[in-house]
Amino acid sequence: MTIYAAARPDGRRQVKYRLVAGLVLVSAASLLFEIALTRVYAIAQGHHFAFVAIAMALLGIGAAGTLTATSRRVSAASPTTAIGWAGTLFALTAVGAYVTADRIPLDTYRIGADASQLAWLALFFIVAAVPFTCAGVAVVAALRHSPTSAGATYGASLAGSAAGAALALPLLAQVGSAATILLAAALALVAPVIVAPRLPAIGASLLAVALFGTAIVIAPAGPSVSVHSQLAQALQRPDARRLDTELSANSRVDILENAGFRTATGLSLNYAGSVPRPRLGLTVDGGNAAALDVPLSEALDHVPLAHAVGLRPAASAMLLDPFGAFDAGVLLRSAIDRIDLVQPDAALRKAWRFAGHNTVLNDSNIRVLSHGVRSALRTAAGYDLVIWPLRESFQGVAAGTFGLRETYALTREALANGFRALAPDGRLIVTRWLQATPSESVRMWASLLDALRLSGVDDPSAHVLAWRSLEVVTMVASPTPFTAAERQALSDGLERDGFDWVFHVKLLQSDSNRFNRLPDTSLYQAFQAVVRGDPVPEVWAPVTDDRPYFFHYFDWTQWREVLSTTGRTWQPFGGAGFLVLVPLAAAATGAAVLTMVAPLVGRRRGGAARVGLRRLVYVAAVGVAFTTTQIALLQRLILVLDAPTVAFATGIAAMLAWAGLGSLSSRWWRPTPDSAAGLAAMSVFILGGLLLAAPETLGAPLAVRVGVGVLAASPSLALGAVMPSAIRALAGDRAAISWAWAVNGTASVAAAFAAAILIVSIGFAWTLLGAALAYAVAVPLWRSRDPRQTSPR
Repeated sequence: MTIYAAARPDGRRQVKYRLVAGLVLVSAASLLFEIALTRVYAIAQGHHFAFVAIAMALLGIGAAGTLTATSRRVSAASPTTAIGWAGTLFALTAVGAYVTADRIPLDTYRIGADASQLAWLALFFIVAAVPFTCAGVAVVAALRHSPTSAGATYGASLAGSAAGAALALPLLAQVGSAATILLAAALALVAPVIVAPRLPAIGASLLAVALFGTAIVIAPAGPSVSVHSQLAQALQRPDARRLDTELSANSRVDILENAGFRTATGLSLNYAGSVPRPRLGLTVDGGNAAALDVPLSEALDHVPLAHAVGLRPAASAMLLDPFGAFDAGVLLRSAIDRIDLVQPDAALRKAWRFAGHNTVLNDSNIRVLSHGVRSALRTAAGYDLVIWPLRESFQGVAAGTFGLRETYALTREALANGFRALAPDGRLIVTRWLQATPSESVRMWASLLDALRLSGVDDPSAHVLAWRSLEVVTMVASPTPFTAAERQALSDGLERDGFDWVFHVKLLQSDSNRFNRLPDTSLYQAFQAVVRGDPVPEVWAPVTDDRPYFFHYFDWTQWREVLSTTGRTWQPFGGAGFLVLVPLAAAATGAAVLTMVAPLVGRRRGGAARVGLRRLVYVAAVGVAFTTTQIALLQRLILVLDAPTVAFATGIAAMLAWAGLGSLSSRWWRPTPDSAAGLAAMSVFILGGLLLAAPETLGAPLAVRVGVGVLAASPSLALGAVMPSAIRALAGDRAAISWAWAVNGTASVAAAFAAAILIVSIGFAWTLLGAALAYAVAVPLWRSRDPRQTSPR
């Protein structure tokens, strides 16, 4: 590797390995910090804000190219100096970013009403991006010093990033997001010690003491939760207190006492008995509150779920991923002998054990399975009941950002798997919230009927029933049609409790709105339209594994109406929340462009001009393609691996490891930029095919599915050769390399938001096709031969 030619001959190899080790450490720390930051944002601002960490990482890394192109001091620094300073500054700014971001008074709910929040949002972006700029400088400096060895340098950076992603899972599960950020900072501090061993020992010691002193102060508390979260609201009760906090790679579970959580969802208004008050409850990531110590009282006989359970005799049930004890309590009250409770989240399982004998979740009739919902359904068979509980707290459909969460447990494919898990007379039971404008209940109904058709039932009308209380809609489906006697017995029970029919095959409109009176019969009409197969709004269409966004109700044709009514009236389809993505994307992309445009008007813009417009578009296109492919890969792996954080860490680690290997191998086969982009385009097609086939492994052990996910990412091998080929082609002009890196990073920032919007709007398959086309577009933008060499600058 010629990058280290300045070293003395007898120490050249030692210096080479030190620099590679330093680059790997800084890159690993950067990815570890990025993944931990997504968890911090998920807790502090909501899950919809977590992807901002990805965009800010790309923004900071792209800004490193601009910094090295415009700063004489940075551009003249040797790789040893650059990596040493990058590691030190990354450690300090990463800790500073966490401390500052956790204390910035940013309230994303008030952005539309309070202009000052835009300033706080900008500061939020800046403090998150700076650590990644420090890490990016280390990579760009090494690439500028020896562009002919770009494959080895870029490969080492990708390999380090993959290692950081792999470290994230165990660290998040064991020590939490705050401590993981501090460990990432400590990992980066090792880089200058290795690369520059002459660093004064006293300085390194003082820095370590300061860093770990900070750790003692902030790590135990963890990130602050949003003031709008259910956890924050519950703790405002005078007698409420937090008993414990359990962590996993996927969630933070807080166990509360005297928080006032409800125990009987949908309880009949006709019930005159007592409802015991629960003492223990929990929240997941600050939201989705649920009671733990639900007593097996008479009140549980008068909830909608109890009528579904008692419709036919049942001895076994599978309960899918509940948070609290309500649904299990109803099953035990109904004398179900065998209950398999599917709960993949280790933090929730630990919270249930913490509650001990105070909760029915530890009853001897209940067996807790640690599988994910989709894996459990794939291998299940012979159950009398398969139940989808009401996990999520009530979400007004105007909270459209909630719709950015994947919900593979509520797709038609998941429901079809549920039907296959039933005995012939078994029942599939789903409960959803009742909203003023029919939305999630109708979408669930459409998905349920579509799943029945996928299971071979041509006319599902006699196989389904639905009724409602004032709060919830309960839907039941069976492979065996319901008889008139069963419908009559159920009608008697519903009338006793004052529940209204929503659908049965003989239901009249006049009988659908008797007890819990709604302003009209639109819910009845919507359910009837779905059964008949009438054209319905797109927002009521069945949810599929290709677009698993159950809570996304926005249609782009509504944007004018949404904007005109924002803040002034109820928005039935949640457009305002989803449209938050657009200004966020504009702000992040604008910030990325400014890091380039402002310097371009200065004296050191010549490097960009020498790259040429076509080649700048080339590096932008491959940046868009790589980022879009990565986001699509992560979204699909959530289905295969059952958990977002596991999928995130596994997907990033696998993709970057394969890309790093491809980058290292490009040292020998030396593809031209156009041939590398063409091969990458074909590889994205192959990757898409592998990801579409990967869910066939659902039900296999997690280790097997992780292996399949890693293999599915293997076409990323070709993606890792694209940027090194471009950098080698610019070997004669160091400033041009910096500008190419900056443009690539800017395009990647825009792509991170665009890919999120596209996957929600048009699905996984079309978005991945767009990534392949972006690589294909890049092919003719670069001549097959290298550019005319110029003297280094």
